[in-house]
Amino acid sequence: MKQIFPAVFSSVWKRKETKIYLSFALFSLIYLVASFFGDSNFMKITTDDGFKISGIDFLDMMMSSVDGFILPTLAIYFLTISVFRRELDDHTLFLYRDLSRTRVFFAKYLSIISIVAVFYLLFFTVSTVVYYTRVVHQPFATTDFWATTTSVTLKSVLNLLGFLMKDIFSITVASVICLYVNVGTTMVTALVLTITMMITSIIGGPVAMLFPNGYTKLASENMAFAFLGTVTITLLYSLVLTKLGAKKFKGLEF
Repeated sequence: MKQIFPAVFSSVWKRKETKIYLSFALFSLIYLVASFFGDSNFMKITTDDGFKISGIDFLDMMMSSVDGFILPTLAIYFLTISVFRRELDDHTLFLYRDLSRTRVFFAKYLSIISIVAVFYLLFFTVSTVVYYTRVVHQPFATTDFWATTTSVTLKSVLNLLGFLMKDIFSITVASVICLYVNVGTTMVTALVLTITMMITSIIGGPVAMLFPNGYTKLASENMAFAFLGTVTITLLYSLVLTKLGAKKFKGLEF
């Protein structure tokens, strides 16, 4: 794995799908520009009387907004499909003749997750810069990064963790499905799954707990369970689905 991961990651990094996906990390700059529009309601932040947002609140708001567009999630699917299907469609799997197919599969999988980690690091950096250069000067914001209460801070952190785990779940699903069906079917499945996760996370309930981002509503009842559930369900899906994906990838014809 250590021998092939750098080469695989370099290949993933150079893909145009990666650049498209990472471009969404600059989303907070849209708010920066919109904040100079005066009385425009475009991306306007409103709060209850007396309440002021913190840096972590702003990160949560921006991530919720960009995730609501669905486009970043679809970009993840496109990237994953590109990474796992290109050699199959181009009939160049012979390039891995002397390598362990299982190691190649996991090198690809971990490379995409690394790209997601870069996305979140870049997103947090850009959003924090925007917050401290522009937002803190607004009457509804404070100079504090953390919220005034621990519970509010933890809820924002849980929301952000839910988005991250949802993205890892999306990668896991796409990496397996695209090996069994064509690109069109994979994207239709991805769109349906994305919309389902959005709806169930809003509604809540037992069905929402089937997905990584469905535990946020449990924060007020049991914060520890909400954090544990988000991570555990993601790991469970990853362990089961990557095993299926690696087995399928190993059996593909050269």
